[in-house]
Amino acid sequence: MQIDALRAAATRRRFLLSSAALAAAPLVGCGGGGDSVGGGIGDIGVGGDDNLVAATASGSFRGRQQDGVTSWLGISYAQPPVGPLRFQTPRPVQPATGIVDAAAFGAASLQTVGGMVSWIYPSPDLQSEDCLTLNVWSPSGAQRLPVIVWFHGGGFRTGATGMPLMNGKLLAQRGVVVVTANYRLGALGLLSHPDFVDASNGSTANWQLQDMDAALRWVRDNIAAFGGDPGRVCVVGQSGGAMHTAMLAQNPAYRSTFHKAVLLSPPNVTPPASLTVSDAAAYTELLATKLGTTPRGLRDVPAKALHDAELAQNAAPLPAGFTSGASPYKLAPVADGKTYLGDWTRRDWPSDLPVVIDYTLDEGAFWWDLYDPATNTMLTPTPPATLPALGAALAAQLGGRTDAANTVIDVYVQAAVAEERPTTPSLLWMDIFGDQLLRNFGTRYAARLSTAGVPVRFGTYMHAVKAPGRGVPHCAEVPMLFGTYGLNYHRDKLGAAPQEAQLSNQFMAAMVSFASEAQPRLGTGEAWPLYRPGTATAVRWGEGATGDTVLGAVPKLNQLTVWDAVLGY
Repeated sequence: MQIDALRAAATRRRFLLSSAALAAAPLVGCGGGGDSVGGGIGDIGVGGDDNLVAATASGSFRGRQQDGVTSWLGISYAQPPVGPLRFQTPRPVQPATGIVDAAAFGAASLQTVGGMVSWIYPSPDLQSEDCLTLNVWSPSGAQRLPVIVWFHGGGFRTGATGMPLMNGKLLAQRGVVVVTANYRLGALGLLSHPDFVDASNGSTANWQLQDMDAALRWVRDNIAAFGGDPGRVCVVGQSGGAMHTAMLAQNPAYRSTFHKAVLLSPPNVTPPASLTVSDAAAYTELLATKLGTTPRGLRDVPAKALHDAELAQNAAPLPAGFTSGASPYKLAPVADGKTYLGDWTRRDWPSDLPVVIDYTLDEGAFWWDLYDPATNTMLTPTPPATLPALGAALAAQLGGRTDAANTVIDVYVQAAVAEERPTTPSLLWMDIFGDQLLRNFGTRYAARLSTAGVPVRFGTYMHAVKAPGRGVPHCAEVPMLFGTYGLNYHRDKLGAAPQEAQLSNQFMAAMVSFASEAQPRLGTGEAWPLYRPGTATAVRWGEGATGDTVLGAVPKLNQLTVWDAVLGY
């Protein structure tokens, strides 16, 4: 299919989606239990007020108004990345003609949702390789308001902004313009090879990252049409979206499109866990061979077949000769030195870019102790039940380094005893797993930024999930950010009582204040201080069963001291 044909198809598709929006509403919402939070088709007025039309580089779009917020959904920010544009840098969108009714969310990127991911994400009904769309929520009559741009997480493979979980209406009601963007996932967003070289910029990798940059450039150039201020853009990323946000911030080629950043649970996925540049190319060659083609020929493989084949390859052991890709996150951002400059935890942060770094108290519970009340089942494997099993599991993750594993376990036992926490192997493993993948890196990095004089704020989300679930797993804070914790899909997991309402209100208020003000305040009205390690300047969100926001020390901090030596910092 040629470029002109793709453009024409994209334009026809936008008109078809808008004309069929009301009929397609149940499929587009992609929510658990038919939930809707506003801004979707099922619960907003139609109206034809020309004041709701925003003129952009993508065309003119009519929004829908509800509860003092206007939403514009499913706007293309780049050309469909299909055919010759698969494994290429996103191209500027060709504008639609006429006025398009922006009433339907765009399709999610191809993905497979299962296991622990289904705890937070339902499986999107509408999926397509043509997925580069964004959504805007703006307070009615907005003028030059600060902007929050959301990049979801999902292990680089899952997530979609059409999920009611990520509806931006309640955040926008607080006086900001909210943008949520879809981007390419899995094989379509992460396969890399020299044969993919893009003539426009010479890149051969990280299409997912480049999609995010394209979305931010679109926001910079067009957000004024929605009442937003292109000079006050705050990017909020969670998990993989947070790691990408750090990568964007540290690359001068991308840095100019935003002015503040929030990193919610940023991981550090680098070789040998993920693939090196050379192994990533070999991985792509292996996949092409299995599909009976060449790396360049992968552009012609049907998207679903490519997705399924890569998932199968990812789950299987890699052949001899690979020196990296030792984890399920083998297909991850590739440090090519051009788009991704290198391990974000070892690079400098821009001194003029205020940042919030935040983790959940028990990140590792998401992988090892996640209960689904809807099905009355555990979604995760059984963690190690004895110290020998714990030592063996950790040594395997550390490349067979038994002595290092024993050192880590000793430190974690001592820290738990000192803090009067249980020392059962399964609980130790959950802390070790979550710290090694996530919490150690951002906590260490926040201390480094503070010492360097970067305006950094740090927090821990500490509100436990509902029994019989336990702890505060990865992703638990996301529904609180959007005020969607009360949806049927989430309420039995997270709770929807007054304390959850209080916590969500304070969490949203703090993030909006950070995005909006030079001197942000917490939801309590108290000044949000810069983080100073060793002092009571870290935020503790909703400790235990409460909805309170307080300042104090970083919890479970002493156990992190072991990682610098083990990981070579």
